[in-house]
Amino acid sequence: MYSQGECEGQFVGLLYRLLARGFVNIKAHRGTLHRALQIITTEFDCPVIASERLVREVEVYREYGYTIAPLIESRSREARELLLSNRYVRVYGKGDHEPTDLGKGSKIALSAYFTRPENPVVEYSDRAYAVALSNHADFEGTLEYVRTTNAKFVVTDNTRGGKGYQLANAIRQRLGVDARPSSNVERREWGA
Repeated sequence: MYSQGECEGQFVGLLYRLLARGFVNIKAHRGTLHRALQIITTEFDCPVIASERLVREVEVYREYGYTIAPLIESRSREARELLLSNRYVRVYGKGDHEPTDLGKGSKIALSAYFTRPENPVVEYSDRAYAVALSNHADFEGTLEYVRTTNAKFVVTDNTRGGKGYQLANAIRQRLGVDARPSSNVERREWGA
């Protein structure tokens, strides 16, 4: 298995390679897209085109201290001029219109669910990829979060594939914090 740091490194390397050939479209859910924008801001010096809605969202993130460069609104004159060039990144997510010229550039889909456990990058073709990038903490990141909270008791989410047992065990064994996985029994009464 790989860490989110390794995923980010693979994403950066892939984006460098693809930008050398032309523009890149990046599709992801909102939180993951914002995480990708932070990475792009720190690693690349290229314009990023986005929907009006995403531009407004990123301004809120920036207002609260996130390091994300200003985005270029996709319907602006500046964006239309950039579309004639071949070096830019266009980002879009759920609820945004998918670009009409997807066939001309490269595409990266960001999602932890589109990949294989042994490699965070899946290559569909020489211009289409999926990368396991998430805005959620990985296993080690979750343990670090629990450690910094000084929690006395932790209930782990065991509803998605039984991983809650593994996390609860690691919290107990590695951190010395009492932890148990959640029950998957549905009940209607509170406190039962």
